[in-house]
Amino acid sequence: MPGFFRRFFLSDFGPPPPPDVAEQPSFSSQRIVETIYSDSKQERVFITVDETGDYRIYLQWWDTSDWKAGYGARWSHAHHSGSHTDMIERARELAHEQLGSPRYDT
Repeated sequence: MPGFFRRFFLSDFGPPPPPDVAEQPSFSSQRIVETIYSDSKQERVFITVDETGDYRIYLQWWDTSDWKAGYGARWSHAHHSGSHTDMIERARELAHEQLGSPRYDT
């Protein structure tokens, strides 16, 4: 109960929560094949595939910019990065490049 009073009377929401890794978006006519997180878990990339075998890369980051205003934290900008390929191995390489780490373990 002290947390409620602190938030209500002092507008103090405390530190923002860690990224919600359980939350998964949906992509129209595509299915998620793999999700790759940055070391900090603050950024993630989804690799999707459609019925033609085209793999696409979608980048998100954990946005806490409105936390102190009381609007919560959320995953932002699930947009297609422009990268796509017909090979999962290349899709993984592109995903890691999006996260800024070209080297990875498979």
